[in-house]
Parts: sequence; C-alpha cells; structure tokens
Amino acid sequence: MPTHNSLSKQGLSIANESSGPNEKVGKTSGNPELDAKFREVSSMYEKQFLREMMKSMRSTVNESGLVKVNQGERIFREQLDNEYVEKWGDKGGIGLSDMIYEQLLFHYGPKLPIQKPNGPVQFNEKSNFTLNRGINPQSSEANQTIEFARKANSGLSPEKIVAPWSGLLKQKLDLGPNETFLEMWHDNGMKSRFVLKGTAEQLKIGQNLQEGESLGYLSPETKNFFWNVSM
Repeated sequence: MPTHNSLSKQGLSIANESSGPNEKVGKTSGNPELDAKFREVSSMYEKQFLREMMKSMRSTVNESGLVKVNQGERIFREQLDNEYVEKWGDKGGIGLSDMIYEQLLFHYGPKLPIQKPNGPVQFNEKSNFTLNRGINPQSSEANQTIEFARKANSGLSPEKIVAPWSGLLKQKLDLGPNETFLEMWHDNGMKSRFVLKGTAEQLKIGQNLQEGESLGYLSPETKNFFWNVSM
C-alpha cells in the first residue's frame, strides 16, 4: 500500500521527469502581450487541476496507526504538494494548459479576415455539382447550411471535397459504411461540418489542413452534399 512518503517521492519524480522546460510552440495570436496573458490563465487553470488531483491522490492513502499526524504536518504536506504542482506545471504539466490556450486563442484571439472559400466543392469545368442553396446574407443566424446538388447530366465520377479554408480537424466520426462526419475549426474563426458519403482521406483528429487540401471523395451515387458553416 502506498505511504505518504512514497507519494511525495512519486510527485517529485513526476515533477522532475516532465517533458523539459515549459517552452511553448505552435500557434500564437501575433500579439506577445495577449499571448502572455492567455498562457498565464491557461497555466493557472492547469495547476489548479493538478492541485485537486494531488488532493485526491492524498485522500486514497490511509493514515498509519503508529504515528499520529498533527496539523502542522498536514499543512507542510499541502505546501509540499503545491511546490510539486508548481514545478510540474512549469515543466510542461500534462498538456492541459496547451489545450486551454488553444481554446482561448480560437475564441478570443484576433480573427483573420474571412476570405472567399476554396471549397468544399471546387467549381470548375470538371465539377459534377452546382450550388443549390447558399448563405442567406439577410439572415442574422451564425449557423447556416449550404446545399450542393449533383448536375442532372453529370457523369458517374467521384467528386473531390476539399478544405474551404485552412484549419484544424477537430472531429472525425465513422457513421457507417462509406459515411464520415468531419468537423474543422478554421484559422479565420469559422467552423465547418460535413457528412461525406464516399471515401474519406486518412486524416487524423488534430491534423492541420491547408486550404484546398483533399478531405475525400463523394461517391457517384451521392445526389446532395451539405456544408454547415458557423462562427
């Protein structure tokens, strides 16, 4: 059975063996002051989570009946655990602060200007689809669905579906045979959702996709394709 001493050693080991200094890489807002604030808030929430986790771990360790633990020792243990949490968080933690930072950056960071999408259906001489229902510019709704319909005289060839803007693949769900749900969070603050009836590319959740990059192919039997786009 673990003891308080072994738990302390375990906490120290975790803090010392975390993945290197807390050097953050990846996306930024382009504003160092704003990034610093986002990082500070993200780190604060992660450390609070780690403190609660340490408390939960402590609660699973039974007190020894031989030596009574006084109030002073309990306070010392709590301070020691807080020190472990600080070191653990400063060395990278468990990655929670990075997740929180990305959410803050996405929802509250500066937005790129929304440019004309390069997809998901690419209209050219080879396209088998046409726009059946577009965005209503008079609507105040932040969530709208665009419908594409296969042309009556189109051939029985697959239709390539591409990322309308650059962004991150947040969800990929297999709904059934040759049917895949995809959700993208774009760099410009928009979100896209599709149900691709056909063959999806071998994409991974969390993968960064460039504008115009292939998401998959609609089967020749697909008559309609819907693109849900929202802020």
